[in-house]
Amino acid sequence: MKVLPLPKNFDENEIFVLLIIAGLIIVSIYLPKRFPLHLLILLLLINSCIGRTVDTSIAIEPFDIYNSFDDNTHELFDEITYTIVYSLYGYLFYYFYDKFHKIPSWIVVILWALFSTVSERISTYFNVFQYNHWNLLFSFLVYLFVFILHVLFFYWTTKQLKYTSERVKSLQRIGNN
Repeated sequence: MKVLPLPKNFDENEIFVLLIIAGLIIVSIYLPKRFPLHLLILLLLINSCIGRTVDTSIAIEPFDIYNSFDDNTHELFDEITYTIVYSLYGYLFYYFYDKFHKIPSWIVVILWALFSTVSERISTYFNVFQYNHWNLLFSFLVYLFVFILHVLFFYWTTKQLKYTSERVKSLQRIGNN
């Protein structure tokens, strides 16, 4: 038994993921530094953890609502997606959530859920996901839940680490009311 089997075929889904990784890395590198290193590490780790937990919960029995990549086994590119793509994508959420602090949290959550749903739809064209009894409305609802978790984690973590920004200050004002 292989711990992380290689893809059966190196085809459009793996190429698509590699292109997404390259794009996310480039965007992340060129954005000005926003978070201290200790907060950045936590944000990257939680993105991967939330993504793994939610995806695993809905992709296994009894739900088994989708497959990823070439078959229904956890392969190398699943791990790459969870570790790199989800981490960097979530980092961009936190970055823009913090930077555009004047936009209410609920609007940011809805916009990122919409953007994520559209991104997922595009990924289905490249066979990254194959649905079993699933549709994009469910994805949108899952993304709403996921980004609400991210907002709560951001608020809790920044409070614990005493990181302040305009978004954090506005969240603290809401929390104190």
